[in-house]
Amino acid sequence: MEIGIILLTLGFILISVKILGEGFERLSIPSIFGEIAIGMIIGSLLPLYGIIVISAGSDLEIIFKILAELGVIFLLFSIGFEKIELEKLTIKIRKALPVTILGAAFPFAAGFLIAQEFFNDINVSLLIGTALASTSIGVSARTLMDLKYLTTTVGAVVLLAAVIDNFLSLGVLAIVSGIITTGVVSYESLMFTIGQLVIFCIIVFMTGKFLFPRIAVFADKMIVDEAIFAIIIGTLFLFAYLTEIFGMSIIIGAFLFGASISVIPRFKTDVVMHKVRGISHGFFVPFFFVGIGLQFDFNALQAVGSFAVILLAGLIISQIIGGFLGGKFSGFGARDSIIIGMSLIPRNELALIVTAIGLALNVLKPEIFSAIVFMAVATTLAAPLLLRMAIRSN
Repeated sequence: MEIGIILLTLGFILISVKILGEGFERLSIPSIFGEIAIGMIIGSLLPLYGIIVISAGSDLEIIFKILAELGVIFLLFSIGFEKIELEKLTIKIRKALPVTILGAAFPFAAGFLIAQEFFNDINVSLLIGTALASTSIGVSARTLMDLKYLTTTVGAVVLLAAVIDNFLSLGVLAIVSGIITTGVVSYESLMFTIGQLVIFCIIVFMTGKFLFPRIAVFADKMIVDEAIFAIIIGTLFLFAYLTEIFGMSIIIGAFLFGASISVIPRFKTDVVMHKVRGISHGFFVPFFFVGIGLQFDFNALQAVGSFAVILLAGLIISQIIGGFLGGKFSGFGARDSIIIGMSLIPRNELALIVTAIGLALNVLKPEIFSAIVFMAVATTLAAPLLLRMAIRSN
């Protein structure tokens, strides 16, 4: 493919998401809508006129997937680095646990029961339940950040609950995969997954406490241009790679790395934070949300019909109930508990990963994947609207 087409597409995306996002912001709607809408336009509308066709397997598709993957890495890193006060966050673990457990259990049960009603297949139901149990850290955090609610106690608990939820979902996925492939629960696989999570958390703690401060001192003494910024970004990529080696989602590693260096004064300066925000939200992050809209397939949605709609409704209702009860158990009032439930609605990264594994195992059909993509897009669109109404009334 000619480099000109690639540059044209990337330029169109970056400019259009900001223009459309500006329009949404002026209407008091989060700019994330503009980014997802551009993805829908590129994926469904423009190809009808032969404009910007991102065909499967093309160079443009490969480049876009890489940029979208980097987008979610930078989104979670920037949130951990800019918005999270690690010491205050860890204090809220006790408050986050009931939110995590109930906020995952209710959607899992809803997904399992709905799938059983439609397909009457225990393996399909287990996978769909697992897909519904995992909150999208990126979408939830971005929504709360846009609404200036991320730094509140509720925001911190939601973010921490989403992080813990993703850890738990990986463990559940290991169990479900074992049941599907062997017909029994693989305790060895479960213990191996738990061991990986524990070891990785120890590595994060040790490097954040002993290694990164020394790296900051070393980088601060360097005289080459942008040494600190380059070392931060380079270490981010290495940390994301390490997360993948441990069999976990790279977004968890990106978030934890950002949070672990946010307490280092030499790293967390106004200049560095400005550069991180520029490269994140000015370039990479929009591609992640455009990618969500790009995956939306109107034709495939017609094939799944009522299942997709009922699954979406079941997720939203069960998530609000689970989050509300978790918030009440954690000592929050009714209004804040509802906000917690609404904040945990978005589904994306792990839900799609779980569904992709189901496709690879020949358990799920492509139509079911389309239903999950519809759910991911719809929850990403619905959550900001519901949250804006709830927070405004608060």
